[in-house]
Amino acid sequence: MSGFLARITHRFVPYAAAADVMRPNQKFRSFVWRASGMHQVYVSAIAISVALANFVPIDLQRRVVDIAITDRDVRALLVLGGLYLAAILVYSGLKYALIIYQGWVGESVVKAARDQLALVATERSALEHARIGQTASIIGSEIDDVGVFVGTSISGCVVDVTMMVSVALYMIYMQPIIALVSGISLLPQVLLALYMQRPLNTLVERQVALVRKLGNQAVNSFGSHSTKRRTTFRTIRTIFSNRIELYLLKFGLKTLLNIASAVGSLLVLIIGGYLVIRGQTTIGAVVAFISGFQRLSDPLGDLLEFYRNYSQTKVQFRMIVQWVDGTVPAGHSTNARA
Repeated sequence: MSGFLARITHRFVPYAAAADVMRPNQKFRSFVWRASGMHQVYVSAIAISVALANFVPIDLQRRVVDIAITDRDVRALLVLGGLYLAAILVYSGLKYALIIYQGWVGESVVKAARDQLALVATERSALEHARIGQTASIIGSEIDDVGVFVGTSISGCVVDVTMMVSVALYMIYMQPIIALVSGISLLPQVLLALYMQRPLNTLVERQVALVRKLGNQAVNSFGSHSTKRRTTFRTIRTIFSNRIELYLLKFGLKTLLNIASAVGSLLVLIIGGYLVIRGQTTIGAVVAFISGFQRLSDPLGDLLEFYRNYSQTKVQFRMIVQWVDGTVPAGHSTNARA
């Protein structure tokens, strides 16, 4: 199996990105377009197809309950079940193609950026030997994060927006009251994410600066006198504390978002059940709405994750560009606490 995959892998070659893909004072959005260009359009087209394919099962669920099961029609049940299976297979195939395309775009961007960063590092190596550790961090994990965002996040955002719009229109068409309740119940998630993003950005910037600082200290302190080693260990402890603070904030926000989503599902179930009791809708419609709400909540969560990643990747990209320009000393940040 590994040999088969290796033969396929060798057929993939990175596309020819611009030699100077990172430019002085460049905005992150400009970098994304310059680095990936029309590939963002192509991958977004596939992403829209994925979102539409994922929408199809919602109405099929309603039809299975309201038509096949309610009427005890075995033939309709089998036909709808076959259509449901076909929809799953089409969706899965498109999703796999999308993921591979996203990965190829992202890795091509990383390669082009690393080529440029490696040249910058080579030119500075003789003068900045003390900053080798920071250079390794930039060319390694930092540019990886930027490349992954360029490859996956834009088209992922397209999937989520398409999915949310199609599901929302379907829900409004089927039952406007439940659609309104669904929309209102999602609002707290948006407000929470927007409110918490700025402190998350501060922690990410501090983390990047501290890891760069540690890289420089590790290269230059071990084998030296104990004072420098103690400084290095102190930086490691600070990184640990900053990371824990990041976890508390990031996953605390995620927990609150999950609670808000669960409460929204409960509201849809209660109001939908009330409408069924009053004879104003069907059980199949409620089932479809619960599934539809989840297909609204999940893409919304992904969109909020996109916003968080976009904000944090902008911070990382700005720090990398500053390093390329030589405008910020190695391992230095006004937010880094020693």
